[in-house]
Amino acid sequence: MISKLAIVTGGTRGIGWGISQQLAQNGYDLILGFNSNEEAASIAKTKLESTYGKKVCLVKGDVAEESTIEKIFKSVEDNFQGKLTAFIHNAGLYVGLTTSDESSQATSAANDHTQLLGTGKWNNFEKYDYYQSVYPKCFIRCVEKAINYMEDGNGYIVAISAPGCNSNQTPKLSYVMPGQAKAVVEFLARYYAKTLGPRRITVNVVIPGYVKTEAWQFATANSGGIDSEAMKQKIENVPMKRWASPEEIGGVVAFLCSPQAAFITGVALPVDGGFHLA
Repeated sequence: MISKLAIVTGGTRGIGWGISQQLAQNGYDLILGFNSNEEAASIAKTKLESTYGKKVCLVKGDVAEESTIEKIFKSVEDNFQGKLTAFIHNAGLYVGLTTSDESSQATSAANDHTQLLGTGKWNNFEKYDYYQSVYPKCFIRCVEKAINYMEDGNGYIVAISAPGCNSNQTPKLSYVMPGQAKAVVEFLARYYAKTLGPRRITVNVVIPGYVKTEAWQFATANSGGIDSEAMKQKIENVPMKRWASPEEIGGVVAFLCSPQAAFITGVALPVDGGFHLA
C-alpha cells in the first residue's frame, strides 16, 4: 500500500478523534496536534497504532501560535520524508464554554468580557484576535506550508466549520467571535480550491451539527448536561432527531481525503442530520 500521511489539528479528542480513527482505518499515518491533555493524546496514539498498525506522531501546542505550526511541519520532514497527503484543520474551541483556558492567549481572551452584543460595537479585541489566530491565521499558515509537501493530484485539505458561519444559515449571535473566524475559513477554503485546482489538490469544508463529544458535555455542565430537557429539545428539532457521533463526521472527512472525492472541491458540506434546514 502506498504510504499516506495526514495532519489533524485537534486530532486526539472529540470530532478530531473521530477523524483520526477513520483516516487511520483508510490507511493514513498521522500527525496529531493537541493543546494540553497529554494523557488523552497518549491514549489516542496507542489506540491508533495498536488497532490500525499506523505510525502516529503527536505535536503539543496552541495552534494560535506560529511555533506550534512550525513543530507540526518539522514532524513531516523528520518522520515522513517530507511527504504529506492530507491536512485537516479541526482544532477549535469556545473559550470558557467548550473548553477551559489552556494557553496564555486563551486565558487572556477569556478574561476580556467587554463584548457589547447588539450595540454595533465590538470592544473585545483580545478575544477577536485569538479566534482569528486559531482559525483563519492558522489555516493560512498550514495550507501555505502543506502544499509544499503535497504531490499534484494527491493532496486533500479539509476545514471543520460550524452552523451559522455562512450565508446559507441564520447567524448564531451567541457564537459571534468563533463564528466570524470560521466564516473567514470557509471563504479561504473556496479561495484555495480555485487557486489549487490546477494542481488537482482539493479543498473543502465540513460543517457538523450536534456531535456528542466531551466539548458538549463541558458546555452544558452548568445547565443540566447533554441529557437535560433543554438539550433534548434541541436534538428533537433536528430532522433526524439524534446526535451525530464523531466517527460519522470522520467518515465524511476520510471520504473527502480519498481518490473517490478527487473531483469535489470548494464545497461547504453540512453533516448535521438536516439541522441546516431549520
